[in-house]
Amino acid sequence: MVENLEVTKTNENALVVKHNNLVMSRYNLSLAEQRLILQVASMIEKDDEDFKTYTVYVSEYLDLIDSNAPTTYRKLKEFAETLLKKPLYIPQDGGFLVCNWFAGLKYESKRGVLLCSFHPDLKPYLLQLKKNFTAYRLKNILKLQSKYSIRLYEILKSYQGMGHINLKIDDFRKILAVPDDYKYNDIKRRILQIAQRELKKYTDITFEFKEIKRIRKVVEIQFTILSNLNEIENKADKSDTDIRSTNTTEQEILDKLLELIPEEKQTNSVKTLLLNYLKQYASDYVLSQIQYTNDHKPKEWLAYLKQAIKEDYASYYDNLEKEKQEQEARKKEFERRLKQLEEEREKEIEIAIDNEKTRIYKEYLNSLEDEEKKELLNEYLEKAKELYPGVDEKSFEMEFKVERLITEDIIAKNEIFQRRLEKAKIKAEERAQILFEADKKKLIRQFEQD
Repeated sequence: MVENLEVTKTNENALVVKHNNLVMSRYNLSLAEQRLILQVASMIEKDDEDFKTYTVYVSEYLDLIDSNAPTTYRKLKEFAETLLKKPLYIPQDGGFLVCNWFAGLKYESKRGVLLCSFHPDLKPYLLQLKKNFTAYRLKNILKLQSKYSIRLYEILKSYQGMGHINLKIDDFRKILAVPDDYKYNDIKRRILQIAQRELKKYTDITFEFKEIKRIRKVVEIQFTILSNLNEIENKADKSDTDIRSTNTTEQEILDKLLELIPEEKQTNSVKTLLLNYLKQYASDYVLSQIQYTNDHKPKEWLAYLKQAIKEDYASYYDNLEKEKQEQEARKKEFERRLKQLEEEREKEIEIAIDNEKTRIYKEYLNSLEDEEKKELLNEYLEKAKELYPGVDEKSFEMEFKVERLITEDIIAKNEIFQRRLEKAKIKAEERAQILFEADKKKLIRQFEQD
């Protein structure tokens, strides 16, 4: 392990910067393992030419480590040994690179810290990156509770500039290390829908997905990547209804679930069952099924709960889909209203420019003698009649077209008029933008309150 310098600073606003080949690499890491790697990656400075020794506090990861070991030392020993046995496969031209994430992990019990140093083979993918990289704030992944949500966030973030990405199901399975026994419906329910909800709630992007089928079989997923319209950073803590959070231990989650269970049913076997469910499902999914079971007061309470969780009696995912559709409708309405404001802004600018042209036209005509004015109007009337043969020469429409032809010509020939019109345009744009921003803020407040 490199021991040249120890870095302990952790900042949730720090940037995680990874080469796109690293983002699209293949590996299978737990939630705790991914968080550790990304926290350490966020400690790298943009001017660093070599890896350093990075220090993290183990208390941040103990609750995430899936281990039955009785002591912190043995838990971390298992965690470190397991992580160092999990290689990653990075695509390269004509082949791939396989290596470990870390050169070594050292636990110092007195300080309660883990010393980490990245494997030197990762230097081209984490240091001195100038192109083909993806960057995001660490805080975007800290509250994600699914390991797949973190992976999917990074992949979609790397394609945010393009706005979309198509992933074949086989590639999706390999990149995200999806279990072999997962059918597409499992991928949709346990990975895509959960990630969609979590990214919408906690990150700076969200996404929609479309299933591309061949002979009724889903063979590809088309992702559309969107900036998250909500102010996620300010709202997540206030609107969080999921009982699981980065500051909530597994025991605290279990205790909250047990509070909903009839006292006589709170056996050790039920506790073990709930712990297993929490590894498979989001905590609010389990909670909704417990509440549904309690509402229906079945005679065989435990059997009913098991079936409820298996079959989603509480229609948790249907409700999520309904909520998604409502959010999509709100989003479309927001976009429609915003587009209307944009059109009104452009109309305001157009009206201001037209008014200035009219003033220029009138000033120019007033500067002419009567005979000169008459000759000019007759000359441009003939031009207008040739250009617009279907318009009555005595109509108001023809009068307007003559005025516009004269105006365009005199402005084109006069630099003073050109500068004056440009100045009027700039002033109109500034004023229209101020009004637009004010109306936009009102619109955002309105949609936030609804």
